[in-house]
Amino acid sequence: MTESQHHHRLGLILMALAVLTIPMSDTIAKWLSTELSVGEIAWLRFVFQTLFLLPFVAMYWRGGRLRPIHLLLGALIAASILFLFWGLAHLPLANNIALFFVEPLILVIFSALFLGERITARRWIGVLGGLVGAVVILRPNWGAFGLASLLPIAAAACYAGYLTATRAWTSAPRPRDALVLQFWVGAAASLIMLGFVLLGQGLSWSIARWDMPEPHEWFWLAAAGVLAAFAHVLIAMAFARSDASLLAPLQYLEIFGATILGWLIFAEWPDAFTILGGLIIIAAGLVVIRERPADAHP
Repeated sequence: MTESQHHHRLGLILMALAVLTIPMSDTIAKWLSTELSVGEIAWLRFVFQTLFLLPFVAMYWRGGRLRPIHLLLGALIAASILFLFWGLAHLPLANNIALFFVEPLILVIFSALFLGERITARRWIGVLGGLVGAVVILRPNWGAFGLASLLPIAAAACYAGYLTATRAWTSAPRPRDALVLQFWVGAAASLIMLGFVLLGQGLSWSIARWDMPEPHEWFWLAAAGVLAAFAHVLIAMAFARSDASLLAPLQYLEIFGATILGWLIFAEWPDAFTILGGLIIIAAGLVVIRERPADAHP
């Protein structure tokens, strides 16, 4: 195996680990949202994500500072979470998630437009196949909610933009580069979300309501931040090794992970459609994973 193939394979593994970790953080946020506002949860998650990374970044500190790219990435990831949670206030969970998972398809398009990547037939099959699997699992009612349906789509576009910018900026695959990047992105998102929460207090927005967390809620907020930090460091490392369009279909594994957690924690038993959709997602992912790096170049 050449060094390029090794980096490519490692990028796939890192991305798979990341998207299987994200549902753990989201599950905590879902549980906490019965007591705390989504704006407060999102802000504190970013705060704890940044605090968790601070000791690691301190070991590599070389006079780094907050840069415009960090503010851009922080704004995109903060907006993505806000739009996604805002959609949950107006749409059933199945509809919201299904609409959000147009994101890998948007990412493939962005990677062609902004990164100059060549989109092979395998990658299109992987993305579209994964989208079909997501729809089979979630079976949303697409036409019943009007303009509110744009909220998870806006979240998807922001997250695809975040991943595209991460791929464009992250050129060195060293773990310390990913740690430093995610520290500053988390710091930027924390500042942006703090501004949103403070604005929400003045305007009495329920989405930004502040309630002092109980001790056990502080623990789970910290856990959500640590899990998010771990996942996004892995994503940055993965995008330094593989094309964005190649990694995009693996995001559908997040649905698979969320289904398992829903079964274990919320007793949401998977039905036949969930099993069928999961098999379609796995098959679509295998189509992409079997692609060699050289297949993506003329």
